[in-house]
Amino acid sequence: MEKNMPLIEIKNLSRWYRDNPMPLFEKLSLTLNASDFFVLTGKSGAGKTTLVKFITGKLVPPEKTIFYNNQDISTFTKDDIQILRKRSGIIFQDYQLLEDLNVRENIVYPLHLYEIGETIIESKLKQVLQKIHIKHLLDTPVKLLSSGEKQRVALARALIHDPEVIIADEPTGNLDRENTQIVADILIQANKEWNTIFLITHDIHLLNYLKAKHSIKLHIIK
Repeated sequence: MEKNMPLIEIKNLSRWYRDNPMPLFEKLSLTLNASDFFVLTGKSGAGKTTLVKFITGKLVPPEKTIFYNNQDISTFTKDDIQILRKRSGIIFQDYQLLEDLNVRENIVYPLHLYEIGETIIESKLKQVLQKIHIKHLLDTPVKLLSSGEKQRVALARALIHDPEVIIADEPTGNLDRENTQIVADILIQANKEWNTIFLITHDIHLLNYLKAKHSIKLHIIK
């Protein structure tokens, strides 16, 4: 996709919870262009994670409110949603790694889902390990890792299949300051290499660090 072309567009999206007269968010509009480093922030409970569920197809949005590559997500079939997720690298606050597998198995897991051959898998693994320095951990069971190490594994897993967009949902929520900066630096470098970043956070330290180090687009949900 060409730089600065709309990748994700949200138009007048509103969301209420049942039995609550106050909207989670109301008439939310934003545009994420290809190659953007877009940061969505706001207080806890402002609906940021709900928005991620809409964008990734876990929740069906109202018609003509969320578009991916100019296509209305509300019209997507199950197969379309799978293609959308294949084009996305998603990073969660709680990592969502497979605890019974080692680091290598977790990183390459998406590629096995897409039935990619072992030669290509090894090539992609080598590439991602040049960006995220966890080669020494490859044979380590995930359950033995620290929080910072787990999130770096999650980042490697998100990057390995060359996604159109990396969606990071509160990726530093469980991390100390040092590991927060490590995650930020990895995302910054990925963006410099033309990965589109959609980061959701209410971590003020992370936000200030990004502002000081990189050019970002900021949207605040109030």
